[in-house]
Amino acid sequence: MCSKLGRNTPIVWWGLAFSVWSVTSNEFLSPPTTVKARENNTVLLPCYLNTVSNDGAYATSVKWFKNDDLLGDSANESVALPSRHTLWQNGSLEILHVQPEDTGHYICEISRPEPWGVVRQKHAIEVLHPPSVEPFPLTGFLQVKLGEEVRISCKGSGVPYPIITWISKGEELKLLDHRDLLVFTASDRYLAGVYECRAANGVGEPAKAQIELSIIYPPEIMTSRSWIHTAPEHRAQLECRVSADPHATVAWLKGEIVVPIDMTRVVSIVDGDKHTLIIRKVQRSDFGIYTCRAINELGQGEIQIQLSGVPNPGVFKKTQENDIIPQKDSYTLIWEVDSYTLIIEYSLWFRPYKTGKGLFRPQWTKLTIPAEYSSGPVYSKSYTLRGLKEKTVYEVLLVSRNRYGWSKPSPILRFPTAGAELNEDMIATVQIAADNNAIPLDFRVSAAKESRAINYSILITLSSILFRFTY
Repeated sequence: MCSKLGRNTPIVWWGLAFSVWSVTSNEFLSPPTTVKARENNTVLLPCYLNTVSNDGAYATSVKWFKNDDLLGDSANESVALPSRHTLWQNGSLEILHVQPEDTGHYICEISRPEPWGVVRQKHAIEVLHPPSVEPFPLTGFLQVKLGEEVRISCKGSGVPYPIITWISKGEELKLLDHRDLLVFTASDRYLAGVYECRAANGVGEPAKAQIELSIIYPPEIMTSRSWIHTAPEHRAQLECRVSADPHATVAWLKGEIVVPIDMTRVVSIVDGDKHTLIIRKVQRSDFGIYTCRAINELGQGEIQIQLSGVPNPGVFKKTQENDIIPQKDSYTLIWEVDSYTLIIEYSLWFRPYKTGKGLFRPQWTKLTIPAEYSSGPVYSKSYTLRGLKEKTVYEVLLVSRNRYGWSKPSPILRFPTAGAELNEDMIATVQIAADNNAIPLDFRVSAAKESRAINYSILITLSSILFRFTY
């Protein structure tokens, strides 16, 4: 018979949480059990016969095995039970203060006299303990090059086995399963950062581990202005932002020649990732294309910025007059142009707008419009197009000329005459890329037709600001 246990001893009886290993044999009074117990609890595994089904048979000996290793034998006192283990007279096995190493499969074997023979019953113990995780790399830090494969993992342990989740930048990663290994390509440097894995099994607090991922990459360069208008005696400022890991060496070039820094007229300033080239009292020889070039051990990057004296592209202004009372055969345009140098003339191009992607489109009509004097760098002009068709959508663009040449084209403006409307497929203004400087073929044809009326030097200058417009 079992002796009494102390009042303060936690005990988990066989009849508590269990799962059936096999069909319960009527040889035993108790079913096979799986006992789930927390650390330091006491577990009692039963092993006694069903006296009814055994018809008076009695046990001659009881043996207990753990994972096929003999723990104890009631008929052989030389087999010493491990510490904390007790084999009671009724065949039950008691384990005090269970530990994680006590987890396993237990078999109770009862020997009986002939003709009954030996019977066995399986039990199991799962000692519940909080989760833990081991990160890989063990240092918690991984560095890869941009485009390389990333492999990070967190090996979890605990009973029951924990569920692994991953968190990056404060959000849980939406994965197909709870995997302990993450494999992906470092296709974007913004994938760098801290990856945290969390292991939870319902016992105690979740375990956490962090892995910092560093992605090194060649220089990446940006600029907010790729074309800068200036004039002699004015101040010009060229800027680029450089991002690189490892650190990059940055230089300013004009053509392929490094810009000489004299700390008086030409100054280079670095503020974090922003690199600035300042030219005080610009000279005409300063006009040209500058390159911001950055180099590190993984490669180089560069971006070009043009410093020019030609006017800034013009901007069309919206007028209430056109919106309130659309005219049948006219439209009033208002535009502004920034130029430090006196504007000499404007070239206004317009034509009916045709939707679709057909090869044949209406030809442009070109008007040369003289500029008006302005005391400041902003030149404004109002001009009314007449002789337009009713119920028609037109498109128009503007280029401006000062002593240094023709500007790049303005954004294209599309406008309707009375009875026509701009639908969703028609954009009110179309911005032509700042680095596009090739006029479409029909622009050049129109210019050729007017070659007798236009000075050849102006045509040559105009061709230098050619732009490409794609429909």
